[in-house]
Amino acid sequence: MPRRITLRDIAIKADVDISTVSRALHNSASVHLETRAQIQKIATDLGYRPDPALSALAAYRKSLQPSSSYQSTLAWLDNWPLRGAMREIQSFNEYFLGATERANRYGYKLEEFFLRGKDMTPARMGSILRARNIQGIIVPPQQHDGGKLDFDFTHFSAVALGYSLRPALLHVVTNHQFLSITLVVKKLRDLGYRRIALYLYADWDKKVNEGYSTGFLSAQKNLPAKDRIPAYLYEGSESVAEEIIAAKFRDWFTRARPEVIITQGLYPEIVNWLKPLRIRVPRDVGIVDLSTHPDKPQVSGIYQNDRLIGATAADIVIGMLQRNEQGLPATLIYTQVDGVWQPGESVRSIEGSIVRPHS
Repeated sequence: MPRRITLRDIAIKADVDISTVSRALHNSASVHLETRAQIQKIATDLGYRPDPALSALAAYRKSLQPSSSYQSTLAWLDNWPLRGAMREIQSFNEYFLGATERANRYGYKLEEFFLRGKDMTPARMGSILRARNIQGIIVPPQQHDGGKLDFDFTHFSAVALGYSLRPALLHVVTNHQFLSITLVVKKLRDLGYRRIALYLYADWDKKVNEGYSTGFLSAQKNLPAKDRIPAYLYEGSESVAEEIIAAKFRDWFTRARPEVIITQGLYPEIVNWLKPLRIRVPRDVGIVDLSTHPDKPQVSGIYQNDRLIGATAADIVIGMLQRNEQGLPATLIYTQVDGVWQPGESVRSIEGSIVRPHS
């Protein structure tokens, strides 16, 4: 059996110390780029393979305590039209905070870069990142489904948050929307709700690969036919005057007669839209938000574990950097994080009564 090639063998061949070899093979920015490339080539030529048992032990020891030494900077690549607008959305801001916390734990810094700045182009941004030796990128959700990013990822390790980047180019981390909505339907049935409706802006459903609408359709298979309300996915522009959207919503509500409405990000709007009908929440109808948060106890729904989603994205990018995985992957990997049910004040336990607008 041939002798296993060790770090010492590579260090002798490269004429460097063992610690330098270790850092180079982990793609650490503390080793000059040319030296890193030379050491990695020597390792490949010698047929070096990490010892799996030692690698596992090292990973375990590293996980026990935060890193106190700076490793490198990761880029958070903001492609929204207005700087800072994306992080005004609570979930997306928590993605950033979760990724920042996890990056810091392992000695990395997460820094925001704005792609829509004056005179900025994707090519120039790539040059800036390479000049600063930034090789890891987290691509947050695009503003709308179908967002395009004409960026050359050849020399970078990158992951996307959510499905909105089209075409799909990178590994993806997101909430498991299909399971989230099926969990919501189960919780509502346990509370006694029967006529359960889904009202969403269509663009939001497209941004999650239609995970909400397909999950809702799947959950409806277990409901009696008389209790099944077709999902209402509003196709119009969100920029349409709110009174027009509200009027269409009230018309749908009057015809559908739901006992509870599942939505995302529209809780306050729906409460206001129902007021002309003298419908109150939760007395007359319940509302559930598919993306609520622990600091909103008035809203029942799913907390998507946003910080964990961001942290998981950082984990994946750091792992790619350490394995020297760059460019567009041949096969995409989708990592889905479970959401959890958050009880709130917007639903109640009922006995199956059907809600009708007051006369």
